[in-house]
Amino acid sequence: MIPTGPATVTASADTGRRAARSTAAVALGVAAVVEVLLWAVLAWVNGQAPARLVAENEVTGAVVAVSFGVVGALVVRGRPGHVLGWIFVAEGQLQGLCVLGAEYAQRTPPLPLAGVAAFFGAYVWFPGILLAAAFITPLFPDGRAASPRWRPLLWLGGAAVTCGTAAIVVSDAPMRDTFPQWTDPLALPRAAETALGAVAVASALVAAACALVGAAGLVLRLRRAAGPERRRIGWFFVPFLVGALAQLPQDDTGLLPAVAWGFFPVALGVATVGHGLFGADRLLSRTLVYVALTVLVAGVFGLFIGLASNVLGGGGTGAVAAAVVIALGLSPARALVQRGIDRLLYGGSRDPYAVIADLGRQLSAAIAPDEVLPIIVRTVAAGLRLPYAAVTLAGEETPASRYGEPAAGLVDLPLRHAGQEVGRLTIGLREGQRRLDPADERLLHDFARHAGAAADGVRLTRDLRRSRDRVLAAREEERHRIRRDLHDGLGPTLAGVALGLGAARRAVGAEGPAELLGRLESEVLGGLDEVRRLVADLHPAGLADLGLVAALRRHAETLSAHAGGALTITVTAPADLPPLVPAVEVAAYRITLEALTNVARHAAARTCAVDIAAESGLLRLAVRDDGVGVGMERGRPRRGIGLRSMAERAAELGGACEVGPADGGGTLVLATLRLEG
Repeated sequence: MIPTGPATVTASADTGRRAARSTAAVALGVAAVVEVLLWAVLAWVNGQAPARLVAENEVTGAVVAVSFGVVGALVVRGRPGHVLGWIFVAEGQLQGLCVLGAEYAQRTPPLPLAGVAAFFGAYVWFPGILLAAAFITPLFPDGRAASPRWRPLLWLGGAAVTCGTAAIVVSDAPMRDTFPQWTDPLALPRAAETALGAVAVASALVAAACALVGAAGLVLRLRRAAGPERRRIGWFFVPFLVGALAQLPQDDTGLLPAVAWGFFPVALGVATVGHGLFGADRLLSRTLVYVALTVLVAGVFGLFIGLASNVLGGGGTGAVAAAVVIALGLSPARALVQRGIDRLLYGGSRDPYAVIADLGRQLSAAIAPDEVLPIIVRTVAAGLRLPYAAVTLAGEETPASRYGEPAAGLVDLPLRHAGQEVGRLTIGLREGQRRLDPADERLLHDFARHAGAAADGVRLTRDLRRSRDRVLAAREEERHRIRRDLHDGLGPTLAGVALGLGAARRAVGAEGPAELLGRLESEVLGGLDEVRRLVADLHPAGLADLGLVAALRRHAETLSAHAGGALTITVTAPADLPPLVPAVEVAAYRITLEALTNVARHAAARTCAVDIAAESGLLRLAVRDDGVGVGMERGRPRRGIGLRSMAERAAELGGACEVGPADGGGTLVLATLRLEG
């Protein structure tokens, strides 16, 4: 038996609750569809004319019931705790019960429980309207208030729904107007109907105010948001535009507006669950473009008809002129509107295909090799609205560059150049996707062909860097070996020879031989000093014993002492400076020593500050003094052997060293070295 702890039990219980909520939501969504099907059957049995069903808003209620119920079930199934999804489910149930109850109560002879059905048909539509108006905009799109400041709006909306529902349920007026043969068992005396009507109207106004305030908040968030969040909010306004557009054509059946407003929960569901779908984003963009163009064309046509009627006395000329203007201006207008819509949805970027096509221009610009792969992954992820993109070079296990967080589903695409696989492009599938869309797959394969050459260039650059690092490491190792041989071999030998010559000079006594032996002893001691200098140059002894910062501080104290206190040198470094590889440590030490030596010899400075910092994989050195400044030649600092040596040491490790005037006078030396060498 496997023991289970509290955490396991809690996780299992939470999973069970989520599954139960998901099942309940799906059942309610199916129930909404069944209610609408029963409504259609009863309407046919009752002999209802389609025109009457449209006029009584039963068709609109049925469409809204199905769309809200199904979309709400899908939202809750994917996110069981999403409050907005449950509001959709409740709205679908209320509208479905309303239309079903209305037809059930009209059946003659009366069916069982017809009075209860009449109650649903007469009353439940109103709480549904209040619920949708009060909560959809404040809770869109995440199912929670955007910030704690919006909670009072939710409380006000809840009060409006509660008061409005209570007021209409205890009033007999809706039942009397709709089904006079039935009465409301909860109704108060007629004397209270005026007050109850006022409460219901006030509740509706408060709910409408909550909707308007929430919509205004969405507009503000749309202006401030960027990327996917901007497009999610944009989906909210699409059904309103579609609904308004559906009112323009002459539709005697009334079905077009009903279908258009039934699109409302579908659009909200796309924003809530599948806002990252590339096809959905393109649909959003195209919908807004064609809605705007339709309104523009209708406005131009109406304007010219009106001008022709008033000026020329006939509408035929205006129609012809409008047709000419529309034909000539439609294509430029579409391009202009498309740019505006893309700027609104994508925060200034263009259509995803245009973003992908722009990759070549970015890569052809003069950019550093380290920026190529980040541009590739950022471009493909942003262009296709993908949650994750990464490039892994051939021969490596970990991605060389990544964008976003890995998704549940990943797809690898090979990157090839000159017939050779140079890496792979890994992209994360959007939420709910099991495979790539065919259009996305074609675009990504085309993209991979163009990105292969860039990835190969980065791979070659990295190989070159690794080769250079191996050469530097081998050189450093050889320096250590020579230093050890000189220190342990030739150094002691020369020291022994010097001691022997000294003893011989003291033993000989005669002036001539003693003088000769003395010169030999001096030359051997000079050679020994030279050996010690060479050993110190190969690898400074202070670095191995003290480390970079302490060794620089000791050297700074020595220079200050030699200057008789006229020069004060400070060395500043963070306490958490990371360990440095030997090549970087030696180069940093030599560059700083050369800069300090120049300050002591040539700057006539009183103070000098050395700042050491490590950030973003780089070691940064800054040596600043208040001396006479660096000599200039043709507008650039005059570079002697010392300055060239500092620049060469930095360049060997993939860094740079610059010398120039400091702010406020003096000289500033800035060196940047890669931490890994």
